[in-house]
Amino acid sequence: MKQKWIRGVMTAVLLAGFGALATYRALPAGAESWQDCATGQFCLYDAAGGAGSSWAGGPTENTQTYPADRDDKAVSAWNNTDRWACVYEGASYGGAVQALRPGFRGDLAAASVDLTGKVSSHKAVKSKAGCWTGFERCPDGKLCLFQEPSGRGAGTVSTADNPDYGAAWDNRVLSVWNRTGRHVCFYRAPGWTSTWTADGRDFKAYVVLKGRSTTVPAPYAGTFSSHRLVAGTSEC
Repeated sequence: MKQKWIRGVMTAVLLAGFGALATYRALPAGAESWQDCATGQFCLYDAAGGAGSSWAGGPTENTQTYPADRDDKAVSAWNNTDRWACVYEGASYGGAVQALRPGFRGDLAAASVDLTGKVSSHKAVKSKAGCWTGFERCPDGKLCLFQEPSGRGAGTVSTADNPDYGAAWDNRVLSVWNRTGRHVCFYRAPGWTSTWTADGRDFKAYVVLKGRSTTVPAPYAGTFSSHRLVAGTSEC
């Protein structure tokens, strides 16, 4: 049952709940490719100044994983939309991030964080602050775990108890959104056991109440090995 949960929930449900790759419109290459980014499109180029090969997506066409021919290839960008474009060093909105304002057109080296040749995912948001959170990927009614703060990075979806995370998720959870109708109790060891010591006190479980999202604080961050859902926190 342990391995079945890891394979079934942490792989198949993740792909279904978090969405598939966006479909891009191919753009013609060339040194004058700045002119090829239509209004309402976010365009990336594999050379400086909008030159080289290019590809584009609409403002709502977010993608969490680039195919090999685009991964770590972007050198310049034109955000020809009315939204902020967030580009990320890692897949699943992970790693370093650049927030490109509406209308931005230039080399990635000119932005606040230089991600030249490093971009692996992107999304469009209404405000700049949205670039630093990925909680919106969590479907209603699910418990979502993430490997970076604020719902960023690799994520997985669950609706069930899990007595053992296994290697893929053991000691990796840094943020949580509990969108289920129950509270969730996280434990330091498999089998819903062990304790943490904080401020001279021992704590059996770290609790995230129903409907709450959080970046897990120290000393709990990156230490979860199992969890279960409960009707009342006294059950933890």
